[in-house]
Amino acid sequence: GGAISVKRIGDAQKEENAYSIRAGENIEAKTRIAEKAVGMLETGRSIFFDSGSTLMYLARIIPDDSYSILTSGANIALELVKKLRPSVVTLGGQVNRNTLSMSGPYANYILDMVNIDMAFMSASGFSIENGFTVGNIYECELKRKVVKKAKKVIMLMDTSKINKDMPFTYSTLKDIDIWICEKTLPEDLAEEARRQGVEIL
Repeated sequence: GGAISVKRIGDAQKEENAYSIRAGENIEAKTRIAEKAVGMLETGRSIFFDSGSTLMYLARIIPDDSYSILTSGANIALELVKKLRPSVVTLGGQVNRNTLSMSGPYANYILDMVNIDMAFMSASGFSIENGFTVGNIYECELKRKVVKKAKKVIMLMDTSKINKDMPFTYSTLKDIDIWICEKTLPEDLAEEARRQGVEIL
């Protein structure tokens, strides 16, 4: 017995499916990016996996080897522990429904205690003027800290996000070492990336 508003059910389903919708976009591009990125993984390194659907594709295809991976993605951690050999640590914190990322004070506390050799990052948007951007201020703070700590920063971002600005900038081209995308960048952007010393794959 009882009743519930159909509108409330609809709203809940929209929130619940926010990540699923994002994960289903540009599947071919995300797959190509992940296939390029997997060859860069190295055992014996401290590796960070950012949150986001492109990183999820990477998590699915990494070999079952002795990687040491720290991640801010709840879903990415669950995917990685399906394998037997990688060591997986999560940051903890508040979970974002859109990205399934964990961020906030708890995550930053853990980050202060770890070293990062390689960081595989994502972004919600990019423009030459505003750099790599996200929509959540806590995620911005976390990503900014990761980029600062990492010895090598590898951006995994498809070209559909170019010239789309979100409210918060966490890095610019000069902060990253490699940008992996699914196809050739626009010439003006490719030229600026070269000028900033970024390798494009």
